Amino acid sequence: MDNKKEIKEKIKSLSDKMINNMLDQRYDNDFTSWFKDELIAEKEKRKKHHHKMATDWNYAIKEHIKTGLESPIPYKVIPYKNGRGIKKIEFFKPIKNGSL
Repeated sequence: MDNKKEIKEKIKSLSDKMINNMLDQRYDNDFTSWFKDELIAEKEKRKKHHHKMATDWNYAIKEHIKTGLESPIPYKVIPYKNGRGIKKIEFFKPIKNGSL
């Protein structure tokens, strides 16, 4: 089971082109059909994510805020009052002991 978890993590790091190339190959046994299903799921996940980010400001801003807080150099995203765009990005000042 750990092997499948590792494979899922590796699939997340693949480029879209690599996923498409792998999906073009033929698969015969159970494990490779599972692998193909995981590739298709990742492709659909990326497709939905990009579409949503491009068409829905509320979703995009929430994603940017989440990314900013998880970033190695954390930052805060400040949207416009109407929620249609990003007004400003503020970087957090590090505390002297090196942590947040």
